[in-house]
Amino acid sequence: MNHMSLPSIPMAPITSPNIPTGSEWGYQIKWDGVRTLVRLDGNGAVELFSRRLEPRNVTFPEIVTLLEPLKIGPCVLDGEIAYFDGTRPNFQRVRLGVRKRTYDESLIFVMFDILYDNYVDVRNLPFHERYRRLLAKFPTKDPRLFVTDLFEDGQALWDWLNEREWEGIISKRLDSPYTEGKKHKDWFKKRKEVRLVGDVVGIKLRNGQISSLVLKYEDRYIGHVSGLDNATKKVLQSFMQDHPGECPFPSLSQGMKKSKIVWLSVHFPCKVTALEFTDSGLLRQPKLIGFGDHDDN
Repeated sequence: MNHMSLPSIPMAPITSPNIPTGSEWGYQIKWDGVRTLVRLDGNGAVELFSRRLEPRNVTFPEIVTLLEPLKIGPCVLDGEIAYFDGTRPNFQRVRLGVRKRTYDESLIFVMFDILYDNYVDVRNLPFHERYRRLLAKFPTKDPRLFVTDLFEDGQALWDWLNEREWEGIISKRLDSPYTEGKKHKDWFKKRKEVRLVGDVVGIKLRNGQISSLVLKYEDRYIGHVSGLDNATKKVLQSFMQDHPGECPFPSLSQGMKKSKIVWLSVHFPCKVTALEFTDSGLLRQPKLIGFGDHDDN
């Protein structure tokens, strides 16, 4: 299988607020999972790789078991390992899966591209041809192993996903080759806005002044948010002096360790929005909406 070389980095969609339109575009659901490359030798040998090309067979043995019986010839597949909770894909469950200790047959593998087909490198073929070849290998949908659909109407797909609170949409230029990383203008992703109520567990200081709020959500650190006005900072100054506490997290990043943070013994809810969660579970470009645990909309 060694001569079916992997890309140095998988092709990645570029975040965009817009959905491109026109007959040259196709649209797919963005599955809320862990990006995974699969290399099959055609004789039952399976290799799983993460987005950073780290081996993942030991982490996801249930996916290896799922792929071992396939008789589709030597190939390299691109897709996502995901967990479907019956309503929508659930990214937090998969994040736990990366560190899981038990065999989990609820995990699925969703495919959207093929890089090698019977030892032939097909990355320079247009996406619609690669997708046709992928469908030919998997003509039927198994509940745990299938090719994600390709749609013609991006706005209709986006509306459908939004109504069901799914993660987002990938727009793909149908004649595009497979290009490593993001050095292209062929794949774009639009994700629904993240909106949540987190707990403020600490106050970050810069040059002795309040700069941002440290947030916890579902018992994990999700980042910090700024945008505080002077009146709020004045209230928080008194609050942190009256309620000093301890760090609620078992570990901190090096950046957090170097920061000056006043931890709180009394936590309070904070409403924020963000573009998305990063792969490391942090909010990307969070914005403060307000305080309290109810939604004003």
